[in-house]
Amino acid sequence: MKKYISILFALVGIVGVTSCDDILDTDSNSVFTEETVFKNYDFALKAVNGIYAEFMSVYMYGNNLIFFKLGNDIEVRTGALNGERVDLAQYAADPGNSALAPAYRRFYQSIERANICIEGLPKSPVWTGDYAKEARVLYAEAVALRAFCYSELISFWGDVPFKTKPTQAGDNFYLPKTDRDEMYEYLIQDLRDIQDDIPWMNTSAERVTKGFVKGLRAKMALAYAGYSLRNGTLETRRGRHWEEYYKIANQECFELIESGVHKMNPDYENIFRLLHTYAQDASNKEILWELAFGRGSSGRLAQAFGMTFSTNPADPKYGRAVAEPSVPFSYYYSFDPTDLRRSVNVELYNYSDPAYPGQQRLGGATALKPCKWRRSWIVPNLGGDNRQMQATGVNFPVMRYTDVLLMFAETENEINGMPTEAAKDALRQVRERAFPREVWQEKVTDYINRVSGSKESFFNAIVDERAWEFGGELIRKNDLIRWNLLGEKVEKMKSDCWKILDDHPDFSWVPDVIYWKYKNDNETLDILNPDYRWPEDEEAPEGYFSSVWGPAFSEANRIKLEDFLNECISGYRKEKNNHLFPLSATTITDSNGVLSNDQIPD
Repeated sequence: MKKYISILFALVGIVGVTSCDDILDTDSNSVFTEETVFKNYDFALKAVNGIYAEFMSVYMYGNNLIFFKLGNDIEVRTGALNGERVDLAQYAADPGNSALAPAYRRFYQSIERANICIEGLPKSPVWTGDYAKEARVLYAEAVALRAFCYSELISFWGDVPFKTKPTQAGDNFYLPKTDRDEMYEYLIQDLRDIQDDIPWMNTSAERVTKGFVKGLRAKMALAYAGYSLRNGTLETRRGRHWEEYYKIANQECFELIESGVHKMNPDYENIFRLLHTYAQDASNKEILWELAFGRGSSGRLAQAFGMTFSTNPADPKYGRAVAEPSVPFSYYYSFDPTDLRRSVNVELYNYSDPAYPGQQRLGGATALKPCKWRRSWIVPNLGGDNRQMQATGVNFPVMRYTDVLLMFAETENEINGMPTEAAKDALRQVRERAFPREVWQEKVTDYINRVSGSKESFFNAIVDERAWEFGGELIRKNDLIRWNLLGEKVEKMKSDCWKILDDHPDFSWVPDVIYWKYKNDNETLDILNPDYRWPEDEEAPEGYFSSVWGPAFSEANRIKLEDFLNECISGYRKEKNNHLFPLSATTITDSNGVLSNDQIPD
């Protein structure tokens, strides 16, 4: 009996969106059996595109996946709990949360699509026909996408049901959870097995290629080797063969670096500006894989996530951006003032004041945002008649080459018990781009020499560097979890915020008055002294306005910051390390009693 796959497959009536590669084009007017789907290469391609298409629904469009990844020392969401996504960010979700079940379900729908491709392609005429090589590429993509889905599921829920075959009549639909170590070991080997069949990137980062497969294998190996809260026992521990998996991660990073296919874009800001212009960086290929969205139809980067722009009314020049996630005040001041990444990751201004349309306005201690995503960078512009448009279509980078460099540096240090020359060189490359050449001696060479005195000091430098490099890219939470540093770093963030306001000696250079004016374009702020205090014995600079800052904030602003810090991770318990989410009540009910929330501490 034929297995009809129309109920789960994108080939049945799912409308594709515009993207550089048209990878989400999965239209069809008929119902296909599995034999029909894999009868020719074009249909097989659409089947694999259906896996990609599923990401539209689970990532960014509905906005909820952002909130699963918030709640750390550099990316937070404050506000009243609402029974859905806000609770996710604040570790306050319960089984009744309405955002849990849709994300869980979508991941398994993606996995089902991948399983169908993985089983169907090798049995099809395409596998041995004129497109045999291309069929193996599609197979490898399906394997990689399945591994990615499971890695996300594990990061959110810990142990989950593990299914590697497509659903058929007579199957047991009520699968128990599988230990995450077993899942990681299977999937990491899976990713190794497909590497000979998947090509290196050519021009587009919208499809999975060999570089991402290697990077994903390294990242999953580090997640396995790192710490996590365990279902049932509620202990926090590493994977059972964690030392071996550091070596796997190290080897994958080494091979990717040695290939020379991927390299760093020499301009950090340009990585993200290019994304806002719907362009691909074919010369550098720093982004190993990016999720493809369609302008006007999917993706809410720079609208729900990024810099704030006036919403009522919508900013007439750039359009509206509610920008829900925030950045703690301490993150801005964790950067060296000469670090070029700071003005990309977080700014002291926004466009939120409707009284000043299209103009930057100075923010405050609770108004800082992840500024890699901003409507003012979008080309063509989304203001004017498009100012209410929410689906910006800006692609999201899942992994970049600098992530690989820093994972390599981390694993070299771990395996050898000290930073090797190769580890220091990897860190050097990242920091050289981050700083102007004229300060390389102090900020790169001297800095690396200083932090390379021990395994511990170099590891701490990697922890810091990853915060400065990847702010707003939703990587930090999982990093802190695998290092077993989530609670410690969140507490430090809170402490540093208060130190800034209390004029603590550690932050004595933070200004109590900021001087600013508009540049000649009457839109862009010139902030004179974000990093130093104006001398008391000198007159205020001519032509500049002044605003109280930091230690001089009013009592009302201090109360506002206290609320901000109390809300940003309101439900997290350091002593319990409760970073995993509950399964929804619906999921548990649908499991016929097989599943339970054994990962949730009392």
